[in-house]
Amino acid sequence: MILQGKAVTKVYSSNNGLHGIDFELQSGRIIALAGGNGAGKSTLIRLLIGEEEPNSGELLWQDGVSMRYMPDDVNFPQTLTAYEILQLLAHLKKLPKQRVEEVLKRVGLWEFRKQHVRQFSKGMRQRLNLAQSLLGDEQLLILDEPTNGLDLLWIAELKKILNEQKEAGKTILFSTHLLSFAEELADDVLLLHDGRILMDGSLQQVLSQENAQHLEELFMRKIGLIREESKKY
Repeated sequence: MILQGKAVTKVYSSNNGLHGIDFELQSGRIIALAGGNGAGKSTLIRLLIGEEEPNSGELLWQDGVSMRYMPDDVNFPQTLTAYEILQLLAHLKKLPKQRVEEVLKRVGLWEFRKQHVRQFSKGMRQRLNLAQSLLGDEQLLILDEPTNGLDLLWIAELKKILNEQKEAGKTILFSTHLLSFAEELADDVLLLHDGRILMDGSLQQVLSQENAQHLEELFMRKIGLIREESKKY
């Protein structure tokens, strides 16, 4: 286990956030952090990367965990090339220049390495974002909505890349509102709704225990029950 969360609470003035959730992230797994807008996904990610602190509860990390983060969007310097940006980041991380070439090739941007970022499409910028998150060799990779701006080809390629990371012994947590994408890729699922956990655990076990074929079907069933309960009060 790489992380255990105990009664983690982070509530804003709007009452959005997280309301006392308990969860675990298992090492060497691909974990989908899923849910709709306002479910609490971004709040949890901000807590995990240390951008914010919980109001109460605990995040108990395995000793010495190293982490890398892919935000949902990065405002890269428009006057720099893809190669210059990654070369600078590699220098800061004390990584060999060869690593820059490797990741640019892996995300399909090597032939565009001398092109200024201002000329990149949204999908190309997202692939550069993915490239910067792949530079190092940290144990945990956290990706916030990694499919943003990607076409179908690169969504499929993203799945391959994340499975490669898992095969290399990494733990991957990605947030998404696309339950079909979560189902195709994840070993485990942490599904949030209104700042609370709707489902948590091995994807196959969750579906089996609830007698459901797909996450979307199960999600809609759970939401329907919540709505029915709310009508009683």
